[in-house]
Amino acid sequence: MTFIADKTVGKLVKWLRILGYDTVYWRSEDPQGLLHRARDEGRTLITKDTKLYKDKGSLKALLVQEDNPYLQLQEVVRLFKLPLNKAMLFSRCLICNSQLETVDPSEARGEVPDYIYHTHRTFSRCPSCRKIYWTGTHYEHMAAVVERLQENRS
Repeated sequence: MTFIADKTVGKLVKWLRILGYDTVYWRSEDPQGLLHRARDEGRTLITKDTKLYKDKGSLKALLVQEDNPYLQLQEVVRLFKLPLNKAMLFSRCLICNSQLETVDPSEARGEVPDYIYHTHRTFSRCPSCRKIYWTGTHYEHMAAVVERLQENRS
């Protein structure tokens, strides 16, 4: 399942990407452009904007009710019955949504802090924006949130 979300749910976009879901973050003030892209690419719209939701026509969409990003994520996972597949976790760039690629640690040298380079053996890179990722303390926090999501599915 692929999504497109507007700026009313920006933090939710990050969490859907953490789960490995292809999620376009639409920041433009062009709601018709957002709706056209959603239709053209078969994406499900996620928004808190009631006017945009009303203008969606037959497009598959969710009008998010929650303000808390974790509860928003829980709502999306439950409503769309999204699998929480460990192989998909942390597979997308949080900035640009591209699929991450594993890179040899030698490629990360000079692009990550020395301490990180010497204490980590697994790195991923975004082929689009070139950001490098590794499993640091943020990863542990995100993994704990995902685990809590799995526990609260029922």
